[in-house]
Amino acid sequence: MNFHATTTSMLLREYLATDDPASFALIDQRYRPIVQGLARRAGLGSEEAEDVAQETLIRVARSAKHFDSEKARLRSWLFAIARNCLIDAMKARQKRRGWRGDSAVHELAAEPEVNRWWDRECEAEVLRKAIEELRANTRTDERTIDAFVRFTLDQQPAESIARDLEITVDQVYVAKSRCLVKLRPIVKRLREIYELD
Repeated sequence: MNFHATTTSMLLREYLATDDPASFALIDQRYRPIVQGLARRAGLGSEEAEDVAQETLIRVARSAKHFDSEKARLRSWLFAIARNCLIDAMKARQKRRGWRGDSAVHELAAEPEVNRWWDRECEAEVLRKAIEELRANTRTDERTIDAFVRFTLDQQPAESIARDLEITVDQVYVAKSRCLVKLRPIVKRLREIYELD
């Protein structure tokens, strides 16, 4: 099985059938950054975000046998576990700080924004992986990729990118166009693997 081309659902089934740590390690690799990003968006520090990610993945491993793709999408199931771990972390944080009441935690649990945060983190991780793949598996010049990242993702002005990379402003726009063309099929494939559609 080519684990890197396998959907997360298939990895989960492989893990359950064989108890193969490699299949779960890839699930971890795919979703740990997403959960960490979600926790940071909720206001947790890096260490707390790592704890939320760790607890989420422990719960995913423990409850994998209960996942039913007929009843829920994998993405929704993973999000529910991550959200519950995030809520638990926020409650623990409030308790440590001596805060009373759960209103902020309840607002977080019901907030549709948390769902949007999850979606944004999923999309950001897929794009990050796609750019890694573009760097590793294509002949695209590193300056072209850097110009694309800085212009499209970091939203830096084309003029400053051109100056820093010693290229023309027109070349910044060409870099954006070339990278987008190459990234589209990579992103499409990764979205399928992550089951984001």
